[in-house]
Formats: sequence, C-alpha cells, structure tokens
Amino acid sequence: MKNIINKNKLLILFSILSLSSCSDYIDVENFNQISSENFYRDETELSLAVNGCYNTLRAPIAFEWMLSEIRSDNTFMNNTGTTNAQNLQVYSNDIFQAPSFDLFIESYWATTYTSIRSINALLQGLKTSYNASTGTIDYNGSVAVSDAIRKTTAGEASFMRAYHYFNLVRLYGGVYLLDRPITSEEALNLSRASVDDIYKFIIADLKNASANCISTTFAGTTAANKGRATAWAAKALLAKVYLTRGQKSDALPLLTDVIANSGYSILTGTGAYANVFASTNELNAEILFAIRFKSGGLGYGSSLANLFSSNTNAVTTQTGLPVPAGTRGAYNNPTEELYNSYSASDVRRNYNIKVYKPTPTSVSTTWTYWASKHITTVGVANDSELDWPVLRFSDVLLMYCEAVGTANTTTLDYLNRVHTRAGLTAYTLTNLASTAAYESAVANERRWEFALENQRWFDLLRFNTTMTTITAKGVMDNHFSLMTAFYAQYDNPFTLLQLQAHTADPKFKLLPIPNIEIVTNTKNKIPQNEGY
Repeated sequence: MKNIINKNKLLILFSILSLSSCSDYIDVENFNQISSENFYRDETELSLAVNGCYNTLRAPIAFEWMLSEIRSDNTFMNNTGTTNAQNLQVYSNDIFQAPSFDLFIESYWATTYTSIRSINALLQGLKTSYNASTGTIDYNGSVAVSDAIRKTTAGEASFMRAYHYFNLVRLYGGVYLLDRPITSEEALNLSRASVDDIYKFIIADLKNASANCISTTFAGTTAANKGRATAWAAKALLAKVYLTRGQKSDALPLLTDVIANSGYSILTGTGAYANVFASTNELNAEILFAIRFKSGGLGYGSSLANLFSSNTNAVTTQTGLPVPAGTRGAYNNPTEELYNSYSASDVRRNYNIKVYKPTPTSVSTTWTYWASKHITTVGVANDSELDWPVLRFSDVLLMYCEAVGTANTTTLDYLNRVHTRAGLTAYTLTNLASTAAYESAVANERRWEFALENQRWFDLLRFNTTMTTITAKGVMDNHFSLMTAFYAQYDNPFTLLQLQAHTADPKFKLLPIPNIEIVTNTKNKIPQNEGY
C-alpha cells in the first residue's frame, strides 16, 4: 500500500519472465520471518505484518494475464514467427495446449502460494484457525492487540487468502488447501483438496472478512484505511464466488447490499472511464479493491506497461502509445474480434485498444491491435504506477444483472449505468425482451467494460452456469473460426477443426498442476489434471 511503509520488496521485473522460475516446489518456510507467536506485541508490529501481506499480492499479477485473458477471445499471442520457448508457452496457453512444465504456470502458482504463506503466518499470529467441519474461521484465545483490531486485521487477511484461492481453484481445480504455515515435512504429505472443499474454505474466509473488515461507506473511509480490504469488497467477491457456484439467490442479497449501502458508485462525466484507471485518481469511488503499485524505482512498480507495450517504434509513433523505459514485450495483443465487437462510438474501445495501420490505405486484415489500458510512460523499467483493479462497482452492477437473469426496471437501470457511461444509447425493455438478447447484452457489457482486466476467461467459464444461451465452448469455437487464418501462419499450423477440438479437450477447462509439484513429492503421489 502506498501510504504505509513497505517491508517486503517484491521485484516484478521482466527478467522474472525471461530468466527464471520462482520456485522448484511449494514454498512453505520463510526464513526472514520473525516467529508470529512472538511478533505481534502491539499494533505497530501487527500493521507491519498486514502491510507485508498486501505487498505479496503484486507478484502474481505479472503472470495472471497469461493464464486468463490470453485464453479468452479478447487477446492472443500475435507473433507467428517466434521461436522463443517462453513465447511459445504463451502461445500454447492461447490454444489450450499448455504443457505441465510451463514456466509461467509454475511461476503464478509459486508466487501465489508464497503470498498465501505470509497471510497464513499473519492469521496464525492472530490465533485464528479454519474449522473445516463448520466452515468458519475461529478465534482462539487472546492476543496483545484489542479484539476489534485483531478481527479487522484477520478479516483483511481472510479476504486476501480467499482472493488467491478463488483464482487458484478456477485455474487449476482442486489445489493444496493450506490454512496455516506448514513445515517442509508436512508439505510432502499434502494432497490436493477437492474443488468443493476449496470453495468451502473460500466462503469461510469471505464470511469472516464480510463480518470483520471495515464497513464504512466510501465517503467515510479515512486516508489510513484507503486501499485496505473492506466488508464491501468481501461481499462483492463472495457474490462472485456464489455466482460461479450457480448460487444466484445467495449472491443477490450481497450485491443489493453493496449497491444500496456502500457509497461506492461508477464515475460519470467527461472522460469518466479513463479516469477510473488514472494514476492521479487512484482508489476512486468505483474501485472496491485494487492491488497497489508504486513507481519511483523502489521495486514496487508494475511490469505490465513493459510487457504489453509495442517494441516497434512505428507502432508507438502512429498510435501515440506511451513508451516505458527498458525492454518492451509486445504481449497480450487484443484480437481484431474484440476491437470489432465495440461500437465505434464506445469510448472504451479507443481507451482499451490502439490500432496500427501500416499505410493510410491498408485494409483491416493488415492492421494490428495493441493493449493501451495498462500502458503508461515510466522512467525505470517495470516501474508503472498503475494499480491493478480487482473489483469495481460496475462489476457489482453487472453481476446483479447476471444473477437476476432477466430484464426488469432494476436490471435495465444497472445495465444502462455502465452502457451509457461509455457513450452508447440506452437499452430498453423491448431491446432485451428475449433471454438470448438479455444474456448477450450482459455478457457483451462485461467484455467491453473489463477488457484487459483478466475477467473475460473467468466470465466465460461462469456463463456456463449462470446463462442458458452462452457457453465458453461456443464462444471460443466462434473465436477460432474468426482466427483460423492467423493460426494457419504458424510453422505447425492448426486447422479450424483442430482448434475447435481443443475446446472439447479436458485442457480447455483447467491448467495443469505444475509438473515440479508432482515430480518433487517423493512421499505422496499428486494426481495431474485430466489431459496432461
């Protein structure tokens, strides 16, 4: 967080992507960490510990897009001539053929579990435990700080842990359920928990966070609490968990509460959409929770501007994209399909995507498309100031529309708040009379609103449960039909039938458990996901 002292420097550098993996196996011990049993003697020490946990949230963001957005119809690996092994790993994710030894899949796993380890140490120091039989987070005994501070801090830690596990279970399926720090010997006896057990754990954490995190309105939040997990963020994330599980009736009261009582809102007025993400307007009324980055050469900056920026000067000159210092990756290119799905009058299109036209008379088949949402000029490589939005108020409004599943005066209002903010003509009940029309409108709005925020792939998977006319397979089959000519350019080209066969493959649903987790465990056989 930017308004407090950072203790754990996590350098999210491009070199992470090009030079090394983060861990050979799940990291269970932190040799630089003071024993939690003796550490939290007062509020200052507790504050340092929780701030350190927030700091650990940054590292996985450098890899998350490769495991989520690139697998959707929003972006792709636009480099047909690459022979670089790591570029080809990104490409393999794009077509659902990732190997179990994928460096980036391992790196996301490792950095996420490193963060979970720190969070578990904090929760252990607060003398909390997960009660699997009751599905609750229990408080045991007393600690040196007041009960109110103890529970608020534990609520924040629960939110962070739930956020990680929600991502893990959606990407990998059943994973290791770690509710406390463990020894290396204990790690060798771990087994994968079931998907149901992981979700039970997530829900327990988010209920704890909803009950104990600060619940002041946006306007009433003090400067010291800006950027921390709140009860409102916990309720919004819990609602998304329930939607993912198909529990619409459980999600709706939470979403209603956030909309009516949190004081958060979508930004409006000229330039409102761009202003949501501006480094000069961080933690505005639309941001329920964001992972915070800080520029200044301190090691707390984001690498995404470098990863996504074009490495071709002609592109940056014509499009006006900022040019960050250092290596530029030219990764995560928006698809022509995404660009064309926007109305020309939608202000989000030009903010999210820039188009490069080789000549003034070139046709669209020669144009290239570049991510611009996360691009900013930075003087030090991998040092962007831009925060990463995790939950926005527009997300809450559109989740409500998804949960209700039909057009009425309320869902129409919520949908149009997002739609018209982008400069588009409001929907009417007549426009959305059929189920197919309504679901298409909600799905499209989410796609346009959250493009390049790593939401699309998770949305498509969730639509399998929450919608009746849209499926992830159907969307991606159509995507491949539109992209057939592109994939035919590779040295080992895929036909349309082969690409669409990938959406019926088990690899379509889940990433592999990192191979290093399986081969290094000499005591307990860890089952791999189907298809790998």
